[in-house]
Amino acid sequence: MFRIDFHLVQLFFACMPSLAVYLVAQYARYEIRRMEEELELKKKQTEEEEKEKELESNAAEEIGEGSDPELLKVKVRLDKLEEAVKEIVVESKKQLDSSVAKNQDNGSKLERQPNKTSSQSRSEASNSAAKNLKSEEIAPGLSKGTPTESLPVTDASPHDQKGKI
Repeated sequence: MFRIDFHLVQLFFACMPSLAVYLVAQYARYEIRRMEEELELKKKQTEEEEKEKELESNAAEEIGEGSDPELLKVKVRLDKLEEAVKEIVVESKKQLDSSVAKNQDNGSKLERQPNKTSSQSRSEASNSAAKNLKSEEIAPGLSKGTPTESLPVTDASPHDQKGKI
């Protein structure tokens, strides 16, 4: 039994130096991490202090600039000009909105056909104007504001006539 104990003691003494080195390394890691965290906190605090100093210096400069009466007058005039420009922009937007609304009303009164080209629409407009004149000749008592203008106009193109023959 003594032999087994003796071997265990030898094993313990043989492992002791490496175990000690391992434990010291773990403690050093812990200390290094703690020191790095402290450094980061110090850096953050110094950056915050620098920012505060910059803000204070900027505020001091603004106060120093604000004490000049000529600069104050210029700032007041600039503010008035900005307000005037804003009012002009608002008025122009209102005018644009009202003109757009009028255009939409006029556009809804006119009948438009989206698939036709501009030359076709011009020829149709001239054909419809000629037919309106013919209808006025037939019924001279009717004025322009009567419903005859809103009656549908049928165009009989030569192509349609060929198909009917």
